[in-house]
Amino acid sequence: MKPRIAFIKTPDPRGFNEDIIDALSKSLSARNFETLVVEPTPENIQDVVNQIFEFKPLFTFDLNLDGVIFAEDEKNEKKPLFDIVGNIHVSWFLEDPLLHYMKLKPVLSSNQLLFLNVDIEHSQWLAQMGKNVAFLAPGVNPSKVPPVFEKEFDVAFVGPVIEPIVYEEFWKDKLDEGLYTFAVELGRLVYRNPDMPLRYASGYLLSQFAPDFQQGIIKLQQERDEDFMKLLAEIGGYATNLRRWHILESIDDIEINVLGEVRGQTKENIVVYEDITSLKDVVSFLAKSKISLLSQPIFLPTGIGLTSFYSVASSALTFLEERLSVKSFFSVDEEVVTYHPMDSVEIEGKLAYYLEDSPSEREEMAKKGRDKVFKEHTLLQRGEILGNILEDIIKQASQQDINQSIENNNNEEGA
Repeated sequence: MKPRIAFIKTPDPRGFNEDIIDALSKSLSARNFETLVVEPTPENIQDVVNQIFEFKPLFTFDLNLDGVIFAEDEKNEKKPLFDIVGNIHVSWFLEDPLLHYMKLKPVLSSNQLLFLNVDIEHSQWLAQMGKNVAFLAPGVNPSKVPPVFEKEFDVAFVGPVIEPIVYEEFWKDKLDEGLYTFAVELGRLVYRNPDMPLRYASGYLLSQFAPDFQQGIIKLQQERDEDFMKLLAEIGGYATNLRRWHILESIDDIEINVLGEVRGQTKENIVVYEDITSLKDVVSFLAKSKISLLSQPIFLPTGIGLTSFYSVASSALTFLEERLSVKSFFSVDEEVVTYHPMDSVEIEGKLAYYLEDSPSEREEMAKKGRDKVFKEHTLLQRGEILGNILEDIIKQASQQDINQSIENNNNEEGA
């Protein structure tokens, strides 16, 4: 009998979910899994629950815990549906689980979960909570990547971008002086140290404050954990935008086309396309750009995100922030360019070099990067890895059943 997996597809204005679910479903179907794709809405939720019960999947799958359905068990207790059905639920976090803490907290007590992560630091955080984790890097849906277009734009920069003072003014009205200072200093610490994970930085910085303040933060974490996690998420956004704003402010002589929302007063060389936010629209614009200058959220301290893979696939020469993981996926200075986000001279110098001095080299590198993505970093290939993970779980469960049967037989013989 084929192992069954039900994919739970949820609405996503950015357009990521549908592409990912469709590609993984096809990949696992080719791996001899029987698949079902359901799309729950408030109107059809009972029908979806009935479908899942009838299908009897060994696994359910969603993205960022968006597909968790709660129901009442025989004791009228509210529980995740996968705990009631008895299947293993797999959730692939495409960004920091911290950003989804409100969805994570209600399911932390379940033992029926496997979390896939795109960053090793995310896996470590969840493993410390006793959760089952595995690493699965993002990939692209080849059918959603546009063909190679004639280039109309020099440099594209994927937003959103918010002037950091917006965060500071908001916190001044919301936080007391001590917490405001902590938030600003933590954001600046992570901004200055791109490889430092936010959670680690928070603990380190807290140790530098007075004992009374430390106790206050610990109490906040324990008694109002949701508020604390929300503040950490805001601080992460602040640090991300400190970095992005710094990059845009440091470039003077090259036009930069920002895709998505920009809040704040920008320089004359910044052109904003605030309506370009969906995956389809972003990738289409990148395909018409000579260079894609990416600044990842600080929530990805060791990995590279989904947008990075689509950017390289778009045929724009992609600039990525320096980190060891980049070399695990691409050949630096052959398929992608790396830069240090604090080195404004390096950034503008490399942009000028590939735009003006060496266009043929730029085009050749962009082609090699695109070829690499289609060869090694598609969602069909990620589906192969996912299939291996799920089959290992099945084998482990089967071996446990065999061991339990042997133990029961031995006990009966001994009796």
